[in-house]
Amino acid sequence: MRVDEIMTEDVATVGLNSSVADCARLMLNRGAGSVVVRTEGGPAGIVTESDVLRAGVASGKPLAEIPTRAIMSHPIKWVRPDSTTRVAAQKMRDGRVKKLVVVDGAEMVGIVTATDIAFHISDVARGVGEMMELKSKWESDRRFR
Repeated sequence: MRVDEIMTEDVATVGLNSSVADCARLMLNRGAGSVVVRTEGGPAGIVTESDVLRAGVASGKPLAEIPTRAIMSHPIKWVRPDSTTRVAAQKMRDGRVKKLVVVDGAEMVGIVTATDIAFHISDVARGVGEMMELKSKWESDRRFR
């Protein structure tokens, strides 16, 4: 399966001059686990829920006083939309990340997460199980004819 078949296209984004509070608010409002930090040149970094939590606890400052650029992970890890989910999973493992920005040329077109890939694998496994049950039933029916 290809990345563009399982990615989320509507990516939560913030500007480079936003605060960590802005990131947290957007993640809560969108039900997202991360936000992509954008500049005029495209995606510059990513902020995850863990980054927000770490920033709040480690600094002791209000989230509104912490700039996004201070906690974002950069450069971003990315994948092409026509890549396979296997390639995406390998990039996540190699980069030790759970999210990849999906980039087509110079344009961000989505995001794919480890959870997206896990759900895909689960769906495939379920489909294989159903096929095996049908095959077993067919073979059983054939024996009694």
